[in-house]
Amino acid sequence: MLYSPIFSTWAGSDPIKAAGVALQLPSGPIRDMALRVISAKWSEQNAEAAYNWASGLPVGQGRDDAMQTILSQWSATDPEKAASAALALPQGTVRDQAIADLSQQWAERDARGALAWAEKFEAGKTEHPVLVGVLSAWAQNEPDAAAAYVASLAPGETKDLAVTAITRELASSDPRMALSWIEKLPDETMRQGALEPLVSGWTESDPQAAAKFALDHSTGDARQNLLATISYQWAQTDPSAAFAWAQSLPDATTREAVVPGVVSALAEENPRSAAEMISQLSGDMQVIAASSLISQWAGNDPEAASAWAASLPQGEARDQLFANLVSRWAKTDSSGAGTWLNSLASDPSRDAAVSAFATRVASVDPQTALQWAETIAEPGARTSEIQATIESWFEVDPAKASAWLESSGLPDEIKLRFLPPQG
Repeated sequence: MLYSPIFSTWAGSDPIKAAGVALQLPSGPIRDMALRVISAKWSEQNAEAAYNWASGLPVGQGRDDAMQTILSQWSATDPEKAASAALALPQGTVRDQAIADLSQQWAERDARGALAWAEKFEAGKTEHPVLVGVLSAWAQNEPDAAAAYVASLAPGETKDLAVTAITRELASSDPRMALSWIEKLPDETMRQGALEPLVSGWTESDPQAAAKFALDHSTGDARQNLLATISYQWAQTDPSAAFAWAQSLPDATTREAVVPGVVSALAEENPRSAAEMISQLSGDMQVIAASSLISQWAGNDPEAASAWAASLPQGEARDQLFANLVSRWAKTDSSGAGTWLNSLASDPSRDAAVSAFATRVASVDPQTALQWAETIAEPGARTSEIQATIESWFEVDPAKASAWLESSGLPDEIKLRFLPPQG
């Protein structure tokens, strides 16, 4: 841009005049750019003077950019003064970002100095984002020293966050370095806790390698949790590859734990494609994946979800899907869910859906819940749902429940269970 070299050269010889002219420009991207260029050049010569000037600029993007630029360059020559200047900024996003940026830049040049400042700055606070950022930068250059420091922290959230942040930072650029760093941690619990952020960061660059690592270096629940993390992330960028990999897993238990996560990730963006994916599954894995899909889909487009569920063959899996669908649908639109129930033919799937609907609405409208429960075709299921609804009503409002039950046309055996003997 033409203005950039002009203001940069001018600020090198007379930053005050250059700044005065820049402020006369109309508000917008060009003026913000000019102020940023002047800030960069001026702070090379006298960062403190540049900061004092920027402090007086009108509030807005130009001022924020100028401050960030000045503090970034100031931290290279006098990080303590730059940090003090950042602390003097008004509370808010700009101040927080400036402190985070300069503390990490400081750590790249003098990790121990930055660490000492971060410890003092965040002493007594419940959260320690600056300290965690400094440790992440330190681990890039001195992983052994950073590992030793993290090990010395008292157990708690700060220590856990530090391990997670460092692992993610290293894994994003060099997963093998991150793994090497984890192996230097002195505590087994810490090492195990670092594996999830490792595979999470690794999956972003090489999901197949991350998956192989998890399979080779973990067992039991820990392995399933890692593989679930990998598959979910992988499916967000390449669902077909993630699905093919998940189906190829040799252990059935692991497959059943991982495949639903792939379907769930795809369902967030494309539930119809997730439904097609489910059609390739069978058995318990299909049921689990379908349940995950229907719960998500019903929250966004219950009509489409209900049409898909209704297209499935009759059976226990369909019954369960109907129940899950209606329970989720009724949570946000009980009227819409009721209209759909009224359109269904009497069969076990409808019974399951009505039971779920009655259970969902019973807490706010027990009479409506009971009216629906009475439409369940299967006698045993109908009685069970009616009794469960009455029981919950008696717990919150026994007087109204008793009055309704006495005047209802329900069988005597149900009345006798809840009402005191007459005479």
